[in-house]
Amino acid sequence: SLVHGAFKHVPLSVFGRNVDVTLICRRSRHFAGTRYLKRGVSESGYVANEVETEQIVEADGGYASGGATRRLVSAHVQVRGSIPLHWSQEASALSPKPDIVLHRNDPLFVATGLHMRRLVTRYGNPVACLNLIKAVERKPRE
Repeated sequence: SLVHGAFKHVPLSVFGRNVDVTLICRRSRHFAGTRYLKRGVSESGYVANEVETEQIVEADGGYASGGATRRLVSAHVQVRGSIPLHWSQEASALSPKPDIVLHRNDPLFVATGLHMRRLVTRYGNPVACLNLIKAVERKPRE
C-alpha cells in the first residue's frame, strides 16, 4: 500500500555511543485537504489533516550474555491534527488571519467522541491532548 508522509534515518555518535534516530511521518487519507479549506472533524470522527509522527531511537547498551552487543530501543508517537470540533475559516486574500467559525450542528459532540475513542483504540490510554491555540495574540486583530 502507498503511504503519504516522510521517512528519515540518521546514524549518530553521541559521546562515543552509536545512536540511530528514525522519524516516520504518516499523513491520514481520511479528511485530508489544504490549510484553511479543510478544518475540524468529519461526521465519521476523522480530523482534518491528521499526521502521525513516530520517533524511534536505538542505542548501544552494553553487552548481553554470550558477548553479543545489546541495543536499547525507545519509541514515541505524536499525532497532530485539526481541533476535533465542527469549525471552519473563510479563506481570503484580504485577511491573513481569518476568523474561526464554530458550527453548532453536533451539540452532543458525537464526532469528537468518535475521534477520541479511535485514538484510545489505536494507541491505548492515556491519550494526552495539547491545546496549541494561542490564548493571547501579540498583535490584536483590528
